Amino acid sequence: MKTTKKILTILALTGFVVALAAPISTAQQLKSPDDVKTALRLLVQVSNDFKRQITNKNFARVPHEYMEYTEAADALRTGIKNEPADFKNRVETRLKAAVAAYQRISDMSGSATDPDKLMAEHAKAVTAMNAVFDLFPPDFRPDPNLPPPGRGRGGQKKQ
Repeated sequence: MKTTKKILTILALTGFVVALAAPISTAQQLKSPDDVKTALRLLVQVSNDFKRQITNKNFARVPHEYMEYTEAADALRTGIKNEPADFKNRVETRLKAAVAAYQRISDMSGSATDPDKLMAEHAKAVTAMNAVFDLFPPDFRPDPNLPPPGRGRGGQKKQ
């Protein structure tokens, strides 16, 4: 009886570990890895733009950032369109939550004059976005602290 219980426990733990590893192993074999990396990078860049607009109290610009965020989300959807349905569904569920979080910021920006409230919402949105990134291997995840490509020192493009 104890042996059967041990075997069942080991099988359950093994299944749990395999389930956790599935998103990573799936993502490592993506059919369009460059497109996915680009889309993830765009999501971070636009999120950083949200933060910059809020910090500068340029609230009128926030809805434009939301439009760009939805475009980046669509780019990710396109990047994973040929992936297994289970993986796409997991990404889509988390991506919808992230897009909704950024939409809340956009909606609030029309009447908000308090950047602290918007920044608090932005922190929640970043958490939702990071949940999307968790489905991909670490080397797919962009560093939110790096400047966007094409921007050199002082914001000038190199010629």
